[in-house]
Amino acid sequence: MVVQTNRYLLLLVAAALLTAGKGDESEQCGVYIAESSTDHVLGSFAGKSYQGDELIGSSDAIVQAFDLRYHNRNRDEEFTAMLENFLGTCWSADSNGGVNEAEEVISAVGGPCFSSAGHVGMINAVIYQPATLLKTDTDLLSSGYDETTSPGRGAFTLHHNLTLIAVDKITAGSEIFLDFGAEYSGYEDVNKANIDDYRKMDEVIEKMLEFFNKHAENIGEKAADEVYHFMKKDVLDLTAEARAPAARSLLPSTYHELQEIIDKGGSALNTYPSVVKDVDWLKNNAYCQDNLVVGVSKIEHAGRGAFTKRDMKKGEVVAPMPLVALNYGKTALSIEEYLDKDGEEVGAGEVSATKKVKTQQMLNYMLEHPQSSVLFFPAGPLVPYINHGGKEANVKMIWSTKPWSRVKDTQNLEVGLLSTVGAIDMILELVATRPIKKGEEVLLDYGESWAEAWKKHTDEWKTKMNKATLKSAMVLNEKYHSTEKAAPFPAPSEGDRDFGNEHVALQCLVLYDEDKVERRRNEDGTRTKVYPWIPHPANANRLKTDDAIRSINRGGCQIVERSGDETSGYRYVVQPESDSDILVKNVPHFAIRFVDLPYMSPHHDERAFRHAIGFPDSIFPAAWRDLPGDQNDRDEL
Repeated sequence: MVVQTNRYLLLLVAAALLTAGKGDESEQCGVYIAESSTDHVLGSFAGKSYQGDELIGSSDAIVQAFDLRYHNRNRDEEFTAMLENFLGTCWSADSNGGVNEAEEVISAVGGPCFSSAGHVGMINAVIYQPATLLKTDTDLLSSGYDETTSPGRGAFTLHHNLTLIAVDKITAGSEIFLDFGAEYSGYEDVNKANIDDYRKMDEVIEKMLEFFNKHAENIGEKAADEVYHFMKKDVLDLTAEARAPAARSLLPSTYHELQEIIDKGGSALNTYPSVVKDVDWLKNNAYCQDNLVVGVSKIEHAGRGAFTKRDMKKGEVVAPMPLVALNYGKTALSIEEYLDKDGEEVGAGEVSATKKVKTQQMLNYMLEHPQSSVLFFPAGPLVPYINHGGKEANVKMIWSTKPWSRVKDTQNLEVGLLSTVGAIDMILELVATRPIKKGEEVLLDYGESWAEAWKKHTDEWKTKMNKATLKSAMVLNEKYHSTEKAAPFPAPSEGDRDFGNEHVALQCLVLYDEDKVERRRNEDGTRTKVYPWIPHPANANRLKTDDAIRSINRGGCQIVERSGDETSGYRYVVQPESDSDILVKNVPHFAIRFVDLPYMSPHHDERAFRHAIGFPDSIFPAAWRDLPGDQNDRDEL
């Protein structure tokens, strides 16, 4: 357990170093974005070799949307279809720790997490969930940011540190493939090889090759060929059973070709040789995705910002910015509630109902044009961290000129079709308007409308602060998980007022070994089952391993006992809310966290600033201007 705990901590330290810009200082780009080898969609490619368990790219932001389907449940079919097209590009929040924010939480992400394709047989990277679930906010809170008084409260996302991790060695130039789930990628299709088939058959091919190298010459060509086809048909039918057709598809027609598969790097690369690009080709034809790292912005109340990882020349692409269209965007992101005199939600037809309209935080990250009903989410690497610079801006937006992106065709489409366009054909470039030194904050001009709205918000903020503001989970977790000095969670006998905060709840990441049960005698004579905490299921294979530090293992809990100390590490006995009849012992300190209760985090604060980023008029296509003047959305909706 100590080894596994250290692994988590070492990987988190590595993620923190990337965040602070103190990781790999090489000038070599670590990850690129280009057209996938599988289809006309975006793909991510390794610019250097990665070992298993190595973090990929820079840690990124996560922008959450709350109950979008519920708040738009009464829209027409056209509207709903366009909304679903947008949601189809987003992640489920159970992969990044945002699931507790609301009834349904959808995560918009950028960088390699967005641009990487899925492939049932070529999975070589996954989202490293401990990076988001065990994140710390020492950097932000130690900078002087006070969430109870800052006008930036609720204006920027608190979900961050989204990171990919290699599950196997990835050679330079290889495409990065993610696991989007068995149902999504046809994992159970017996006619299509999946990741387990490729790995098992690579072992089979090596054993076959060893056999024929040793015996083929002695038994003769005809007999060797008969043995090979017996193995390929009858033996696979018996050993692979239902998976036999998929497994057989990975074998060559004759045993003489087995060595060629090994030489190419295995059955997967033999089947899909185009998944590996020449690194020089990537340098000249793809976009680098790790020019930026995240840090605390130098702009007051802005939260985090994006900083250059290396020197950038004037005119150089600092970050690619694939766009995802959300038709009728401001309407889709509005939250209409009808409340009675007690503040409880009621039907719109109630006589005493008062209409209240709020806007999703996601609006702050969208691009808008006053003559268009469409909003655009910029899914570029670390782009959500790029703050408004006004006259101090050092990057600007231009359209992509990459031959594999059909930008010009998209620019001529009517707005009703934009939600059906893949992000590969709607790419902006953020280019440097002057030389930018390594470590300098990257700033974009959001436009006059945004600047005026922010000034008005900050001027009026003091009058909005009359409402009491309780500490969020971010602040409480800093107390117990600070990278500088963390306090132990109190045992029940010690008490702590933090546990009485109505806005937060204590949750534990609990996975336990059901085969190692103890029975503890209680004072009333009854017995309680006690199980040991474990980091992995004992019988899981390498790829399917469910680490304990995953959202699926997180749930409400109560601390029963504490042991250990600062030197040896604190351990706890906890009682999961999902099963109050058991206890789990040896739960490590890092596996216990506060979470904000639904609708209670700063993201939901009705006082928070809301305004989209201006899409420059000079590059906004005429075909997308479906509104007259500066109308902000379609009135009839």
